[in-house]
Amino acid sequence: MNPSPFSAFSSTNANTQTGYFTRPVALSAVMRQVYLWLAMGLAICFGIAFAIGHEVQRELATAQSIADLRVTTSLFNPVVMLIGIIAYIGIGIAFFPIVQRASVRVGATLYFVFAAIFGFMTSTAFLQYSTGTILSAFLVTGGMFAAMSLIGYTTRIDLSRFGAILFMGLIGIIIASLVNFFLHSEAVYWLITYAGVLLFAGLTAYDTQWIKRTAASASLSGSAQTETRVALQGAFKLFLDFVNLFWFILRILGRSGRN
Repeated sequence: MNPSPFSAFSSTNANTQTGYFTRPVALSAVMRQVYLWLAMGLAICFGIAFAIGHEVQRELATAQSIADLRVTTSLFNPVVMLIGIIAYIGIGIAFFPIVQRASVRVGATLYFVFAAIFGFMTSTAFLQYSTGTILSAFLVTGGMFAAMSLIGYTTRIDLSRFGAILFMGLIGIIIASLVNFFLHSEAVYWLITYAGVLLFAGLTAYDTQWIKRTAASASLSGSAQTETRVALQGAFKLFLDFVNLFWFILRILGRSGRN
């Protein structure tokens, strides 16, 4: 589920003079990179989502005919949405292999393109929910994400033991969502929603601990490029955790805040 090109940091290295003095500083530097990449990705994603969504809401409020819905009909037609979904899935699958082999510039470009595509897809939320509800969901998600990431970074519990459980939970949600696409069961819909919040909250802590361990190994390599690659991989994981958590929380808050 979370392939790593680096082994976990071994505690035996902590007793060496180099490891003892440089590891904490180098590790914190890598972790800062992770959250910086994450912040930039989220800024692109939600910046694009807001820009498109705000324009769509304006058009829907002022349009006198379908001809006035230029942005809405141009972007939210089946062909464009299908291309977006295919690109999203393709980059999601190819990201880690490419980042491990290609230059950092290529990896960063791919990450930003992915964030932009997700921003476009997220803009569809403005067709269903008010701006206030979306903002509330973003703030709640930010608070929950920060808390779970802090837990993942500071806990001494080995969260890797929960990897299989989290992976099965993710597969279960995907299958249940596909089945409910045909069943249209409201009970199943809300079961998936609340389960999704728990799952991605757990994945946030799990992935943060994975990043911490992988970043510790990378910091010992002495290679700036290796550290940046790890930071990009970590930011990508946390980006997915954040945006998926956001969507499930938006469903809950939007239950009473739909347009």
